[in-house]
Amino acid sequence: MNYSELLTNVRNYTEVDSNVLSNSVINVFITNVENKVAREVDSDDQRRYATTTCSVDNAFLDVSGREGGFRFARGLQLIDANNEITWLEQRDTTFIDEYSVTRSDAGSSTNGQPKYWANWDATNLILAPTPDQVYTIEMWYDETPERLSNTNTTTFLSNNAPEVLLYGVLGETFSYLKNTQDMQLYEQKFQQALQLYAQEQMGRKRRDEYSD
Repeated sequence: MNYSELLTNVRNYTEVDSNVLSNSVINVFITNVENKVAREVDSDDQRRYATTTCSVDNAFLDVSGREGGFRFARGLQLIDANNEITWLEQRDTTFIDEYSVTRSDAGSSTNGQPKYWANWDATNLILAPTPDQVYTIEMWYDETPERLSNTNTTTFLSNNAPEVLLYGVLGETFSYLKNTQDMQLYEQKFQQALQLYAQEQMGRKRRDEYSD
């Protein structure tokens, strides 16, 4: 289902024309639903992998320049000069701070090959120990969901789970129209469709039939 088809379906289901349900109004509902789906379902289209490098004496790893937008890291791999790969362990920022203070108090250098990482802020991850040399880091992360619009007429969600998008937008639309009964109906249909989509993306597509 493309963008124009979604707009037409929403107006047909609600029997309300574009004088009330303008494109700009429905666009808000579409974005709301896309955000809901992205936060509840770890879908294939948001999974990304990128290689970067850390800097000497700099504990921070800048993730602001990721194409598509960086939402969160799923894991980090460190590749040393011998091409040996080590998974870094995720910790809280308080652990990173205490780890560095403890090493310093013990007379050890706070620099070394990183073992841990944590979320620092919206644009940076933090490593510990602070890198003592340049290391290659492979990031496994999720990006911002692709947006449906009049210039981007189809997305992974609209192509692969159009019912999730339609029911979600209808729930938002009937809430806007103050139609509680139909809002509850389509919210239920949205949740049912979302569960099936999640079972496919996070269940069936993550399992191997031979192993299972």
